[in-house]
Amino acid sequence: PPPSPPPSPPPPSPPPPSSMIRALVVGAGAAAVLYIYINERESPMKLPVMSTIMTPMFRRMMAFTAGGDPAKDCTQPEVAEMEEKAWKDVEGKDWRLYQKMRPYNLKSFTSKAPANGSVAPDGPALTLAGKPTSLLAEVKALGAANGAAHVAVLFDSLTCPIWRTFAGVDLTNAAYGLPVLHVYVLEAHAVGEFDTPPLPPPVQIKEEIKVHSSEEERAHAAGLAKALLEAKVGGEVAMILDSMSNELERAYEARPFRAYVIEVATSKVAFASGPGPFNVNAKVAGLKAFAKSVLS
Repeated sequence: PPPSPPPSPPPPSPPPPSSMIRALVVGAGAAAVLYIYINERESPMKLPVMSTIMTPMFRRMMAFTAGGDPAKDCTQPEVAEMEEKAWKDVEGKDWRLYQKMRPYNLKSFTSKAPANGSVAPDGPALTLAGKPTSLLAEVKALGAANGAAHVAVLFDSLTCPIWRTFAGVDLTNAAYGLPVLHVYVLEAHAVGEFDTPPLPPPVQIKEEIKVHSSEEERAHAAGLAKALLEAKVGGEVAMILDSMSNELERAYEARPFRAYVIEVATSKVAFASGPGPFNVNAKVAGLKAFAKSVLS
């Protein structure tokens, strides 16, 4: 007799109803928001969940704020040219105040920031608990603790909106396995001194941070910045304070933020970013490329 025909395949399952898809999407979104809320409950941001959700947008927006070629890190002359056009003789802008608060960004300024291959300047610093130390002592200690030949040194300021929304965490992550030492410096936009223009709530911080008048005030601001970083990177970060004489900030021309890598054995600069806060994506790419090169 002829063979029996093969059994018919079962009919395809009907697609899930649209209500089920919506429920899954809403549930996933709620879970993501809850995860952010739990991890960033200590964040100094006024709206930490919204700030985190909007971080990719902030990053894209700042890609259009660049000195020179946005694909490359900016130089001091490029920043000086751009900032003079943005501030000098511009209605509503206080050029005299800008010159006082951003002396490194002026055409008349000759940069002495440490370059690749130069000896890294040392200077007094403090732990967050107030114990005196120095930058290079902390670099060597962190390198030894991690068995690392290089340590990334990142200068931070919470009142810089670009640093707190994405640049601080992006540069930290860009170190790509290098131990990172954060150095908290004077405020980029202290309230009552060099205020930022009005900002949307997701960019705002809960506290008004004024000019540091004591080590305790600087340590408090640094603690807020440390909490922000730790919430975003998911782990503890090492942080010290510049002294109240701001010697490290001046030596590294670090205002409002800047990135370096120091070779532990020689105390020489192995990587130096351009001045902030511009061309952040290029700074991140440069630091990441360097870290990969020495770790490969």
